[in-house]
Amino acid sequence: SSSILHGFMGTVQSAFGYAQDLNESLNNIRIVTGKSTEEMAAFAKEANKAAKALSTTTNEYTKASLIYFQQGLSKKEVKERTDVTIKMANVARESSEKVSEQLTAVWNGYKV
Repeated sequence: SSSILHGFMGTVQSAFGYAQDLNESLNNIRIVTGKSTEEMAAFAKEANKAAKALSTTTNEYTKASLIYFQQGLSKKEVKERTDVTIKMANVARESSEKVSEQLTAVWNGYKV
């Protein structure tokens, strides 16, 4: 019973940590974009839907999106680039943050 309790506590702590990371990522996007709380709630739902379709977590999706929002790209451009980033990250088995930085360098290099 002790191992079950420790396993349960570990799961709760992991879920809490995930929620904190996701909240931080969404808050960072909100700061960069100046979006309202309602707009961010809508973005979170869109990000969750896109993340499920791309077989990743919402947190990974928002972390990749943040880099593109920081570049001042439009919502449409951010979605397009984030989707490509997540696909590439899944294939390369790399973090979405690392892949988004690499793809940004390529896109900037070719002035895309």
